[in-house]
Amino acid sequence: MSLLSTLEYLGAATALLLTYRAISFCSIYLNPSTIHRYNPSKNSWALVTGSTAGIGEGFAHALCAKNFNVLLHGRNQQKLDNLKSTLEKKYPDVQIKTVIADVFDIEVDISSIVKTCEALPGPLTLLINNVGGAPLSPSYGTLAEVDASYVDQMINLNSRFPTQLTRALLPLLSRSSPSLIMSTCSITGFRGLPYLSVYSASKAFNYALNQSLVSELAAERSDVEALAIVIANVVSGGNKTTEGAFTCTGLQMAEFSLDRVGCGQTAVFGWWRHAVQWWCMSLLPEWVTEKVLIGVMKERRMEEQKGE
Repeated sequence: MSLLSTLEYLGAATALLLTYRAISFCSIYLNPSTIHRYNPSKNSWALVTGSTAGIGEGFAHALCAKNFNVLLHGRNQQKLDNLKSTLEKKYPDVQIKTVIADVFDIEVDISSIVKTCEALPGPLTLLINNVGGAPLSPSYGTLAEVDASYVDQMINLNSRFPTQLTRALLPLLSRSSPSLIMSTCSITGFRGLPYLSVYSASKAFNYALNQSLVSELAAERSDVEALAIVIANVVSGGNKTTEGAFTCTGLQMAEFSLDRVGCGQTAVFGWWRHAVQWWCMSLLPEWVTEKVLIGVMKERRMEEQKGE
């Protein structure tokens, strides 16, 4: 075989591979959602943790729009009541209930949440593990600057609480199956960011937990599914930024996430633009990516310090 023929075969194989990858990528974001599978009789319930702001509030609205009854979780009863009232007025055909629990507390009463879920007037078929973020001060600090309490609270918020809640609710979700556990995972779990070391590590934990849970549920032939939604920049209470080419609102992120249900992946970027952004970053040399990220995070850190 001549060199020219070999190159032609390699070129054709490369073209086929790229075409396959392009079609696979597009199918993830073009195929219809199967979220309706978890609410066949329009009487199912979804628990949304961290529901009173940002993406969590977006999930509450998006699920009500899809005729799910919603159990709202938060730390502030007044905020929960305000959101409940808003949802009841906008979506009069669905039921809304609330449950309060302080996720920063290592002694948070998980059993009370489980009892509330067991007492719902319909099956709990959807758990949205949304609660999380980096709301503690400083938002952008070195590991040496933050104290032990900061570290513990950040881990409780982003890792411990969703893990313990998922563990405790799995028997109930199994009885109500088919059921779905959807967990929001930050892109920082893929690539830790400077000044967000504890947050990044806790999000990496969430991603690994989801991947393990997917395999475990498959091994047990369970009809409970798990899906991790990877998220990049989103406008929220803890991320006071503006919409842009790669930045969306909390409601948009929630809608994108629900659209990914049934995509055939165990972890997926909820918004296709975030996926493109990550892919573009992966093409850069590591030293370029590192320099860019350090520059961005230093700027955010300086802005926070100016505002103090």
